[in-house]
Amino acid sequence: MGTAAWYRAHPDTFDAWAAPVLRSWRRRWLGAYAGRRWQALMGSCELTRRHHRSGALLVPRVVRVRSSLSLDTVRVRLVQGQALRAFTAALPELAATLRVERVAVEQARPGEVVLIVQRGEPFDRVIPAPAMPETSDAVDLRSLCLGETELGGEWREPLIGTHHLTAGATGSGKNSVVMAKLRAVAPMIRDGLVRPWVCDPKRFEFVALKPMLDGRYADSPEDCADLIARFVDNMERKQKRLQRKKKRAAKVSAEHPVDWLILDEVGFLMAYRTDYAHEITNACAIVSSLGRATNDVLDVYVQEPAKDVVPIRDLIPHRLCLRVTSDRHPDMVLGDGARKRGAIADQIPADESSAGIGYRVDARSRTPRRVRAAYTTDHDVAELVAFVKTGAAA
Repeated sequence: MGTAAWYRAHPDTFDAWAAPVLRSWRRRWLGAYAGRRWQALMGSCELTRRHHRSGALLVPRVVRVRSSLSLDTVRVRLVQGQALRAFTAALPELAATLRVERVAVEQARPGEVVLIVQRGEPFDRVIPAPAMPETSDAVDLRSLCLGETELGGEWREPLIGTHHLTAGATGSGKNSVVMAKLRAVAPMIRDGLVRPWVCDPKRFEFVALKPMLDGRYADSPEDCADLIARFVDNMERKQKRLQRKKKRAAKVSAEHPVDWLILDEVGFLMAYRTDYAHEITNACAIVSSLGRATNDVLDVYVQEPAKDVVPIRDLIPHRLCLRVTSDRHPDMVLGDGARKRGAIADQIPADESSAGIGYRVDARSRTPRRVRAAYTTDHDVAELVAFVKTGAAA
């Protein structure tokens, strides 16, 4: 009676506090995670063992279940002689037996793993673009909000201190990722602390940004090669300034701004236009190898992530895999075994409602996490340009 009254009187607080607890309890004790149902699941997926002396059946034990509408996180205590790789190898069987869309696994504390059970699509709505920060002090360049994670939290990524590779088929939402980054650092662009340099071979993806780029925009292969060469020259001048001051790294300032090279359709520039491919590839290799200390960031976007298309792929540590067309692509982007661990980016539906959905690998656990970038409308882009140029939103 009490919970029913709570739901009727205050549905918002009920959904926030009571519903997750009740949902977790129901799935823990009335679903597949308890008693004989759990033992049968472990047995059918060959995750039980026999004690080497007594012959007793050893079954991994569920320690805790936390549930959202579309996800369960199940903490499991391993049996003797069992390791994470046993569950990693059984993920397809676990998903099929549970009749869910996806199961991923990550190491928890020693002797325990966490199963991430995706029952449905966690991203059932378009995520609107977050409001732009008002001041540069409000921007953390090591933690930009780009959208949401599958667990319902904010999806945050660094801009500086690394280089970025985003792979995805046509219509997968690559534009949403870069626009989310641009809006997240808008006041720093306005204040001259972040300077985007944009290569736009499609000639229309980023053309609306030209008024705020101060000439750092190119669309033809020849102009892109020239822009990238200018970027490298600028980076080398910053290196010489550091050398004269006997410093190993530069703090972001007007003297040492973040120079951010955005390359859309990098396969076209590095592989398909052979007249400029060698020049562009060499310049990007220099940036990805030497640019970190001077706050020079390489940010590339590609449809086909094969090594012959993106020769510098292994020089780019920070990666995101949106919807792709081959089951080989998740491993190419996120590392060997990423798809086996749950990064099924080739199974993301090829429709507009799924744009911006993809996988990133958790830096600590190496577990693929499903994320979705916020959607940036044409009005949001115009608002960004107006904010940078005038200091006020359109």
